[in-house]
Amino acid sequence: MDENKEFNEENRDEYNVIPQKHAGCWLKFALLLIALFIACYLAVYYVLDQMRHAYYMPAMPVENIDRILQEQDRMFERDMGAFPMHDKAMMVVKNPVETYKDDNLDAYKMIINLRPFDNNPDNVNIDIQSHKVSITGRSEKTGKHSDKVYAFSQSFVLPEEINVEKVTKEKHGHKYIITMPIDED
Repeated sequence: MDENKEFNEENRDEYNVIPQKHAGCWLKFALLLIALFIACYLAVYYVLDQMRHAYYMPAMPVENIDRILQEQDRMFERDMGAFPMHDKAMMVVKNPVETYKDDNLDAYKMIINLRPFDNNPDNVNIDIQSHKVSITGRSEKTGKHSDKVYAFSQSFVLPEEINVEKVTKEKHGHKYIITMPIDED
């Protein structure tokens, strides 16, 4: 063992030189790792930048947008079947009820257009109370290629009390006339 000790003491300077040689290797290794990290970062940045340019191009004006949308609709109908009433839906905005006060008769009158309800007063439900009148109507027509539904609901609040027992309902052509006399009490 003493020989090993002497050997170590004799070669002390040589042992001190070895860590200095390794220090240079570690520095080279650290610089290589930093260079590799920077290269990977730049490569990823370049790829992501190319993808951004490829997928997020500025919007260009589209010509004939109506034609393109119609073609998409045709493709959808062909693949998925016809979507019911998607562009053929019709909404009737006109109110089928006219209301006014007839001063000559001292009564309120409502005229309901029965055309949307198949000219049938049974398709119209009228609920009359002393100050409130509610009207609901519904008509359904089934055709070869389509179904049409017309529904209407509206309530009226009257400023004066009416005599519910003296209300008259009569049909004249396509009009359903409701006369509601004002209660004189």
